[in-house]
Amino acid sequence: MAIQDALRDIDSGSSSRFLKIGMITTLLIGLCLIYFLVQFKGLGTEAGMDHAQIARSLVSGEGFSTRYIRPLAISQLSDVGKKIPSGKFPEMNNGPLFPLVESLALLPIKNKLDMSPTDILGMGDRAIAIEGILLMLIGVYVWYVVASRLFDRSLALLASGLLLVTDLMWQYALAGLPQHLLIILFGLLTIFAIKARESESNGTLVHTLLWLVACGVSLGLMTLTHGVTAFIVPGFLIFCLLGFHDRILSLLVPLFAFLLTVLPWLVHNFFVCGNPLGISIYTALAGAGITPEAVMRGTNTGLAIGMGMATKFRAGTIEQGAHLWEYLGLNITAIAFLVSLLHPFRNPTAGLWRWIVVAMWAGATIGMTFFGVKETVSGNQLHIIFLPAFIIFGLAFILVLWNRLEITLNPLRIIFLCFLFLVSGTPMIMTILFGQPARIQWPPYVPPFIAVMEKWFQPEEVLCSDMPWAVAWYANRKCLLIPESVHAFDEISDYNTLGSPIVGLYLTPVSGNQDFLSLMKGPFKDWGPVIMRTVNLSDFLLKSFTPLPVDGECILYADTERWSRKTK
Repeated sequence: MAIQDALRDIDSGSSSRFLKIGMITTLLIGLCLIYFLVQFKGLGTEAGMDHAQIARSLVSGEGFSTRYIRPLAISQLSDVGKKIPSGKFPEMNNGPLFPLVESLALLPIKNKLDMSPTDILGMGDRAIAIEGILLMLIGVYVWYVVASRLFDRSLALLASGLLLVTDLMWQYALAGLPQHLLIILFGLLTIFAIKARESESNGTLVHTLLWLVACGVSLGLMTLTHGVTAFIVPGFLIFCLLGFHDRILSLLVPLFAFLLTVLPWLVHNFFVCGNPLGISIYTALAGAGITPEAVMRGTNTGLAIGMGMATKFRAGTIEQGAHLWEYLGLNITAIAFLVSLLHPFRNPTAGLWRWIVVAMWAGATIGMTFFGVKETVSGNQLHIIFLPAFIIFGLAFILVLWNRLEITLNPLRIIFLCFLFLVSGTPMIMTILFGQPARIQWPPYVPPFIAVMEKWFQPEEVLCSDMPWAVAWYANRKCLLIPESVHAFDEISDYNTLGSPIVGLYLTPVSGNQDFLSLMKGPFKDWGPVIMRTVNLSDFLLKSFTPLPVDGECILYADTERWSRKTK
């Protein structure tokens, strides 16, 4: 009898809840360990390393400064009559919030960020990955609360599970990108918006306005995290006009809170570089056929602004549409969201917010069209921040369809849900079983042999590279993005524009993997002989060079044989 009572208690009694929680926790810990210990091979994106090196400057007491220097930033300062600093170079491209959050992860290990040649992964990379996983878990919990308020806890738990089996969520957690912080802030925005609607239903105007202030602050924090999210603000203002009786006040209050949140940073940018939007705005204004890299490598702030914008918008929209399911993590329930727009949900707030999500998503899509989305995992890919909302509404619609079948057998329902999880989690299964990740992000990154340049060059010296974000992060050295021409490179060095001559040029597969015609006619045409190693060193600024791993595909040009001096 005691055994039977124990089994009954496990099946339906008080032990059942703890057993389920224990199983879920064990699976979650297992996934965290698999992705962190097996799948993680270091930061692998420009934006991820860029944010990391800014965070490093913050923990080093250098303020919001950067070691990744863009030629366009130099031109921007010159055009407005600002002095180009020889020391700390001001950051003018990224928002401040995410580097500040990352600095919290780097602060405990700020004296252990330097890598040795025997290190495969740096302590900084590991700390950022751990923080990314924590941000992802917090974001999943925030959206669990959202789903509980819009629908019920059962659906919220299922939606949380579907988020956690989406491989793309984990990829962003390990990438050092701000998307998971944006997911948290977007979830908070949703909660505050729901609270505002509930307060109005209860007839308390003051509480309604306070929740709308919180919404405006959330939008402001999203913009301070990633500037392109400012494009979702008009969609939210539509919610303010449609969701409240006092439309004008409900629109102006969150708008004022939003502007008040972002205004200090706009003022900061204006005093730093003369443009409140920094230099990233030039990427959006550049015409068709001009890549963000070309804009940043240029020395002309008027680079083809406004030419071919219609073509650029059309091409960007088509590209996003063609890869939309990839941008949503290949999750089938996310695609079901689009069909759910045809279904009238009973909860009026859920029904309204669903359309507001569409409006904000449309605004973000326009922003991404102008700024460009390079890859599924990249700094400007913002479709991912709408994934939780898409899954929640898509899952709700799928469950409505299932319930209409009036299948009362619980085992069949469990099989159906398992199938849903299996289909949504297939990319994760493929990654875990067949991914076979390399130990580093090669090509093009070899962190130990980038970090060694910290020993070969002094802090006040200036380097140049086709991947300055990696040199700034791993080598902790000031590094200029390779300019559009050798002449511009020589001028910056000869005039000591950055405080000293350029003493090193690090070239990698970023430029070396260009095809022959691209080197002859493309963005690196002026650098073709240097990249292909056929340049006459007697005519080149840097007279020494050495191949670097892997397989000599990276090369370092320098003023002297720094590597020989250090190995004696």
